[in-house]
Amino acid sequence: MKVLVSAYACEPNKGSEPGVGWNWSKQTARFTEAWVITRENNREVIEEELQRNPIPNLHFVYVDLPKWMRFWKKGGRGVRTYYCLWQIAAYKKAMELQASIRFDLAHHVTFVNDWLPSLFSFLSLPFVWGPIGSHPPFPRTFHPNLRSFLLENARLLLQNVLRCCNPFFYMALLKANRIIVIDKNTPKRFPFNILPPRKFISELAIAADYPKDHKDPAKDRGSISVISVGRLIYIKGAHLALKAFAAASRKVPNITLKIIGDGMERRSLEDLAQREGLIDRVAFLGNVEREVVLGEMSESDIFLFPSFEGGGMVVLEAMAAGLPVVCLDYGGPGQIVTDECGIKVKPLNPEQTITHLADALLKLASDPELRKRMAEAGKKRVEQCYTWQRKKNFIQELYARVLAQ
Repeated sequence: MKVLVSAYACEPNKGSEPGVGWNWSKQTARFTEAWVITRENNREVIEEELQRNPIPNLHFVYVDLPKWMRFWKKGGRGVRTYYCLWQIAAYKKAMELQASIRFDLAHHVTFVNDWLPSLFSFLSLPFVWGPIGSHPPFPRTFHPNLRSFLLENARLLLQNVLRCCNPFFYMALLKANRIIVIDKNTPKRFPFNILPPRKFISELAIAADYPKDHKDPAKDRGSISVISVGRLIYIKGAHLALKAFAAASRKVPNITLKIIGDGMERRSLEDLAQREGLIDRVAFLGNVEREVVLGEMSESDIFLFPSFEGGGMVVLEAMAAGLPVVCLDYGGPGQIVTDECGIKVKPLNPEQTITHLADALLKLASDPELRKRMAEAGKKRVEQCYTWQRKKNFIQELYARVLAQ
């Protein structure tokens, strides 16, 4: 079987979107001949990885716009606009490849986005779209500042307009043989609900490697190390993590917190840590390599992640590393974590949520055996439900059903 994959974001040894693009492509190549169209700036890291670990059935084709059409794009600024323009170039390259290779199926993988269309739907091929999704709405009362309130409302308005008013989006919906959604409620919302439910299949975009060895979470080392990982933006709930840790630290003198990540909220979070008198207990490590993140996880006792996001790959990595998780019963993390491998807090209002997050930290900090049980349960859950091997089986079965139609 020959499969053509669209993966704008695709990098080995990364989390989030780049990790999704790389790992879905990699798993597809385990049972097909897979050609992946991705960005030119991913070439170096991909080629280096393939030099170290060759994957014979995985072929990459690198596409980008001319420099004069992308001079304005700086980092994350304008990335969605550039992505839309990039898809035109990717589609033209896909047509060239189809003329010579004759693919059996086309699959759009990244961006994991349910409000911008995929031009792969215009190829004369069976088409799989997804995983697609977006963050659920951020509860209004939880905004840390006016800026986050305005950004959230702008995000929701823009996404709804682009879903409902873009004819290319409707074409992608209608022409897709199967649509993989990360949220099982997506098919109930407009405009997805114009399609028959059988067209959708629910599956998380993320997975993790097999659980690895971790230090004994029940061993008393004289201190409790809490770790939180993620971009420092409002939707990740880092302000809730910091306030909950502050409340817990007043009752547990030997507890510390490491915050890994960077973003627009960092300055306000550092100010908050200073106001709470946590300068000697909280370390802001900024952006670090994934290997460093996993190393810090292996030396920690509790993973704190009060995020409102729809994904949560870092939660799976924490569980695989043998960490009990404290998170919200909301979005992706609420779906991944069970009561056996972590403590979930239902976010009713900020005060209640901070109090219950702090209580969860105190409960785990004072009970080494509970930490150990949850760590083992988390590793078991990852192994049974969320490995990339299982994702490969899912993709293989899905392709078989699509091609059998």
